[in-house]
Amino acid sequence: MLKKFLKNCKKPEGKFGEWVVKAMNKGHQPLSLWAFDVCPLSDGETVLDVGCGGGGNLLRILERCPNSRVEGIDYSEESVACSRKTTGAYADRCGIVCGDAMQLPYPDETFDRAVSFESIYFWPDPLQGLKEMFRILKVGGKVMLASEMTDPFKGKFWAKRCEGMTIYTAEQLASFLSEAGFSEVKVHKTRKVWCAVEGAKCPGMQRGAIVVGNR
Repeated sequence: MLKKFLKNCKKPEGKFGEWVVKAMNKGHQPLSLWAFDVCPLSDGETVLDVGCGGGGNLLRILERCPNSRVEGIDYSEESVACSRKTTGAYADRCGIVCGDAMQLPYPDETFDRAVSFESIYFWPDPLQGLKEMFRILKVGGKVMLASEMTDPFKGKFWAKRCEGMTIYTAEQLASFLSEAGFSEVKVHKTRKVWCAVEGAKCPGMQRGAIVVGNR
């Protein structure tokens, strides 16, 4: 059972994959609620969730921001199907597509906000993915990454067993954001291994100092 679960963490497929994304919707809730608390959204924004999984975070955004348009993208067809079911009551202001985080299928400067939860572990090129998020954000837009595990040593059990999984420290994620062009980069930490890292697409694309905080 554990082997099947771990196999489906990267790209959920089939009936077992459907169970996995539903479990993740529930299991990731504490992280997402904390991340939305330290990196609050603004109602009325256009928001993209990259690696939207089963749609749990899409639903939370839709409920928190009744005037926002929300989009989700995931490269797992099972995840996309689950997300559409999860957000079905909000289909008029939520769109979900199957696609690649390395080549987001959106025009430049489309969104006010881009978020990603527990997904960057499996990106083949994190910097390329973040450059894509930078591209699709409007000037003044913000990005936020949230991860439950930022200690490669403590997380080696999962990294060894989940195909294609790489655990990054909060500081590495912040460095990726800065290198991708984001400024005003801030790192929020809690429970020792949780983090939310945010940045902004500012005029002139000037890189700023990385600020670290604990909560």
